[in-house]
Amino acid sequence: MDRRILTVAVALPLLLVASVTDASRSSAWSQVFYQRLAAPANETNLIRALIGHVSPNGDSGADPTYFAHHGAETSPDGYYGFIATLDVYGFTLKPRQGTAGAVWVVGSGDGTQSSAKTIIIGWNDDGFIETGCFNTKCPGFQPEKGAPIAPGDAIEHVSSPKGDKQNLNLRIVKDGASGDWLVHLGLNRDPELIGRFPRSLFTGSFAEKAAAIRFGGMVTAPAADPAPMGSGYLPAAGDAAASVSNIQLVGRDGRASPVTRDLPKLESKPDAYAVSPIENGKFFYGGPQRA
Repeated sequence: MDRRILTVAVALPLLLVASVTDASRSSAWSQVFYQRLAAPANETNLIRALIGHVSPNGDSGADPTYFAHHGAETSPDGYYGFIATLDVYGFTLKPRQGTAGAVWVVGSGDGTQSSAKTIIIGWNDDGFIETGCFNTKCPGFQPEKGAPIAPGDAIEHVSSPKGDKQNLNLRIVKDGASGDWLVHLGLNRDPELIGRFPRSLFTGSFAEKAAAIRFGGMVTAPAADPAPMGSGYLPAAGDAAASVSNIQLVGRDGRASPVTRDLPKLESKPDAYAVSPIENGKFFYGGPQRA
């Protein structure tokens, strides 16, 4: 079974960001995203600015979506990018199940739903039949000519929870000259420029900086048939659980600084999906525990 690469998308109200043409094919995050940020930027509202789910039959909110992530949300100067490494997993999923490991670069907007935007980058595994559009065909993202990898490309091999890991090395940074958000990615190699989100896509403060950056996982599935997050193991399983590592935050001067302390967390269903504390720029996430 092949795997496809990550979501590279801007989440706006009802923006279609990716597509899957057969069940249990993994691709750039194949949901219709709806940004629920309806209040001024602060730690609580930003960390709860969740991305809802629209089911394949068009019934909004038919299945619950759960998150487990850490968030950098409180810098008065904002954020100008990040560096991080995610290991990539794959599953045989059922229709209506989806799972992803991702990083969210969040703009606060002006407090209205229509002004809130989020750049999402990561990997996903999806059991939907056909939703959305491929990232490179969606409005906004401009792929870099000659880039070695692109949104929607197949990841032929995925990580084994108790064996070898396949690493997705990510970097998004605000370009000081153009104002574009530059997207860099590498599979088991240093990240290279694969495309950009032009400054013209963004209004308000997000045209200049991000209000928050969040790292972790999300799943969507029927309540009675939960999907695995990360590797399917809870963080207590140690190296068998999925991880986000080498976490660094980029400041106004363009310099990346390692995250050396724990960050606030969101676990919307902590009995099933959780995150460990951040230690030395790394944490584990996922669940529910699998055999």
